[in-house]
Parts: sequence; C-alpha cells; structure tokens
Amino acid sequence: VLLNIDKPLRRATLHNEFCSCVPKPHGTKLKPVGRLGEDGGWFHVTSEAEAVIVGRREFPLGEFRRCPRC
Repeated sequence: VLLNIDKPLRRATLHNEFCSCVPKPHGTKLKPVGRLGEDGGWFHVTSEAEAVIVGRREFPLGEFRRCPRC
C-alpha cells in the first residue's frame, strides 16, 4: 500500500497501489518516493498501522485518513 503525505493539504492518505487517485509514476521532484520533498512524499508501507507510524513520524501535524475511493 502507499501513503501519500501532502503538505499543502496537511494530510496523510493511505491508498492501495491500484487506486485511481495514485498518479503513475507516483514519485516526482516535489513529492519523491521514500522521503519528504517540498510538497510531501510517497511511502511504501505494509499495513495501516505502519502507515499511521510513518505519517506521525514524517508529518506529525497532518491528519491521517484512508482514501475514500480505494
């Protein structure tokens, strides 16, 4: 599963890899994979519990949620 940390929206959203909301490719200069960039980042996680931990560690002020479309 993928965790999208979005700094401008102040949220961390958990997606399945095949969600239509996940761009292809999902890493960009402003939102890299595996670390935070200027606008956020994408993180590969194995469970929702791990996603919550990564979200709190990387962006503690963000709101955690599951994607409503997945």
